[in-house]
Amino acid sequence: MEDSNSDLLFDFIAKTVDLSLSDKQSLLEKLTIEPYDKHTIIIPQGQVCKNLRFVVSGIYRVYRIENGKEITSYFNYESRNPFVASFVSLLTETPSQEVVECIVPGKLLSIKYTDWTSLYDISPTLNTYGRRMAELNYVLAMERIESLQYKSATDRYTSFMKLYPALLNLIPHHYIASYIGVTPESLSRIRKQS
Repeated sequence: MEDSNSDLLFDFIAKTVDLSLSDKQSLLEKLTIEPYDKHTIIIPQGQVCKNLRFVVSGIYRVYRIENGKEITSYFNYESRNPFVASFVSLLTETPSQEVVECIVPGKLLSIKYTDWTSLYDISPTLNTYGRRMAELNYVLAMERIESLQYKSATDRYTSFMKLYPALLNLIPHHYIASYIGVTPESLSRIRKQS
């Protein structure tokens, strides 16, 4: 694996904790690189998610299929939500209710979740990082729930533009409509008014 791929992960983790050379080496031994083409399904609905992945490049979408309709939960890319997984499936070892799809070709670093958590036992730093990552993901999930429950569609679109500014012209607009919980036609009206 190229050092530049793992350096992206190490640099991201270093924003929260200081990794020792030993921590980096332990992680490096367990990482693999996975290239993905556009529209590749990484985790299908119904499959147990067993790997934690980190975005090196590309854009990924997490969504559910309810009554034949796709409902987008969030997007992953380098500068926003770079850890890719179906987290409920990963943590509970149950079949995923979500689909994780590559929507712009890219690469992910991948580690088996059992390998990731085994590092907690040998590295207090990685253990601390795992806890902080879990806390952050909880906050992000609560913000998402509150957005859907209490904000108007226009406010949700404004929030989307702040959270994901790089995606506006890179992904299909029906994915954005699905994310903010409106039809593509409603999104068109909201965009014209903005």
